[in-house]
Amino acid sequence: MENTMLDLNTAAWTWIHKNFSGFLIFVLMAFVPFASLAEASDTVPCSVKLKFEADQSGALVVYTLSMQVKNPTMRPIETVSALMYDLQGASMGNTDASCRHNDTLLNGGDTGECNKVLQVVNSKLMEKLGNEMWTAIVNDQMAKFDRIASCKIVGFRYVQ
Repeated sequence: MENTMLDLNTAAWTWIHKNFSGFLIFVLMAFVPFASLAEASDTVPCSVKLKFEADQSGALVVYTLSMQVKNPTMRPIETVSALMYDLQGASMGNTDASCRHNDTLLNGGDTGECNKVLQVVNSKLMEKLGNEMWTAIVNDQMAKFDRIASCKIVGFRYVQ
């Protein structure tokens, strides 16, 4: 009887070992696409929008970087840290972008806009340089900012 039990255990172990190896390989191969997807999801499309505003000193031109970000954690995100790239993948700088809108944070699992004012050109410059030069500066800056095509999210600032 002991011999039969030993034979069954040996046979069972051989079957488990043989099938477990195949199962383990299957499981590991199943997760490879998800690992690369998670890595690729760190880079998101982003762009700079030009907006005309006014304050007590006159006209303002506001250049705002914006991107859609998915919060991969369960903690509310206040700010993301991003590296900016052009279409060829050349670095265009880095910045942080606020994900807070009207006291609403980017909660866990949510997707929302994160943005950052990169530059403001006010009308005092127009008074000093003239309308033509001011317009040329605004257009030149927009051409530079318009090259930004993607942002790589490299960090999150969570709410304490």
